[in-house]
Amino acid sequence: MNKQRYVISVLVTFVFVFLYEFLVHGYLLMDLYTQTKELWRPEEEYKMPVMFMSQFGFSAILAYIFTLNYEGKGVGEGIRFGLYIGMFLGAIEIGKYSYMPIPIILMLSWVLTSLLLGLGSGVVLSLVYKR
Repeated sequence: MNKQRYVISVLVTFVFVFLYEFLVHGYLLMDLYTQTKELWRPEEEYKMPVMFMSQFGFSAILAYIFTLNYEGKGVGEGIRFGLYIGMFLGAIEIGKYSYMPIPIILMLSWVLTSLLLGLGSGVVLSLVYKR
């Protein structure tokens, strides 16, 4: 593993993840969250440092897994990797539907946005962590 490229990959992936999650959860799904407001913390109780740590940890682990299997095959490799990650994350979101009283459209939205998060992250990693 090239440590310098790994660190840069983590940082760039973190920026992508942060902006993507902000767009998805801060704007695109806000109406669904408002409809289910009894399930969520009030905005003034959000734990933003915990969210940042989670997103950074996700980015670091994702970049590490990517570098372990890196073959240098370009964006196609990133798409394949991201698809696997997105499907994995989407499966977790489906499971949440079994115990959370959320509308099915919210679960399906989480599945789709998880798939896109995985794909986007994979593409970012393939573009940044290249030889």
